[in-house]
Amino acid sequence: MKEFAYIHEEGTLPEPLNRIAFFESFQSGHLNDILYSSYFLQADPGDEVIRQGQDDTRIFILLTGELEVSKDGEPLASISKPGEIFGEMSVLGDEKRAASVVARSNTLCLVIDQQFLRELKPEEDNASYYAAFYGFISRVLAARLKKASELITRLEKELEEVKARK
Repeated sequence: MKEFAYIHEEGTLPEPLNRIAFFESFQSGHLNDILYSSYFLQADPGDEVIRQGQDDTRIFILLTGELEVSKDGEPLASISKPGEIFGEMSVLGDEKRAASVVARSNTLCLVIDQQFLRELKPEEDNASYYAAFYGFISRVLAARLKKASELITRLEKELEEVKARK
């Protein structure tokens, strides 16, 4: 894996970042702080971007490529849509990484170092930033919960149909 410094012109959001929903939640001053605490991560197929059990405070935004999420070696999901956020759970709860994320193709992510950002913008002094940040993360988690609930409902119906046939 390779890391590249992210250098941007203050007050602007360059391609491909200007199409990512995450950034729409923030005022321009907040965007600059986020981008100053960010860098690019380029991963080759097979590179482990996140290791299960690792202490980490980084949030990742997929720009290109495809990744696989696994827990205890078992595949759980794939990440392939540009703009998808991953790695946010350990930041919210200050917990170790619950799953591993491995590149399945050449991948480029924007990485936001949340610990560095907290040092730059302490929570007690930056309520509007953290309201926008946690509001966005809440929307991401709500969408994932809805998708999981729909899957559970579908699987329960399939299970009932299988039981009824016996």
